[in-house]
Amino acid sequence: MSMDTFLVRTMSDTVETDIQRVFAIANEILPRYEMPPLSLAELRKIADGPFDLFLIPLIFAKDYQKDRNLPFNEAKRVEIRIQALEIARKHGFDVNPPDFISGIEQSLKSTKEAGFRNVLMTTGGRRYQASGDGKGRHRGYFDEIVDRDETYYAKEQGFYYLYRKHKLPRLRIILLSGTATYIRAGNNAHGCKVGGSDLEVVTVALSTEHSYNDEETLRAAHPSILIRSFDELLPALKEQSLVD
Repeated sequence: MSMDTFLVRTMSDTVETDIQRVFAIANEILPRYEMPPLSLAELRKIADGPFDLFLIPLIFAKDYQKDRNLPFNEAKRVEIRIQALEIARKHGFDVNPPDFISGIEQSLKSTKEAGFRNVLMTTGGRRYQASGDGKGRHRGYFDEIVDRDETYYAKEQGFYYLYRKHKLPRLRIILLSGTATYIRAGNNAHGCKVGGSDLEVVTVALSTEHSYNDEETLRAAHPSILIRSFDELLPALKEQSLVD
């Protein structure tokens, strides 16, 4: 690789229970607003992290039609977040450290061996830090974690944070995610220039049973590459001359 390259993965494509956790919590919140629960197929058309970003437009649909910035209304976000935390605690979601998705440990090892710097980007790393604070087995696979302090208002912030933090003349980020909003954010951040430095973002959509969004929704976000398993990642990158 001719430039410094970070391989950025997102939470839902790293730990096993994330989409099921979202499914359970969303379907306990919706009836509180006299709304029917979602099927998993319906959820995967709109799922995003954190919860408030996709539940606010759904629950407060009339207000959202008038104000597209409503998901970033802090009062609304707190209202949803308090309920999500309450439900998460009830189910023990925030007590037990999440397990890795099957196959990801080998994928993380192989990308590290290929010369990438593994990074976890998340909007809710509080759960992850329970096992990723330097003591658990998860932390050793990542060079760094970009957490909600850097991604709370817009996912693009996470990419800009890495770009500005490392102060490299050229930086390539390869984003691997099964969440459409991350793919769109990566595409938006691509081509950023500050002073004499350049940021390149290559978006790789990962379509699996653990992905927040289904393949149709991921394709609509216009990723550079779409794969359906971790095993396809390095061969796909080699095809694009992104790895030796």
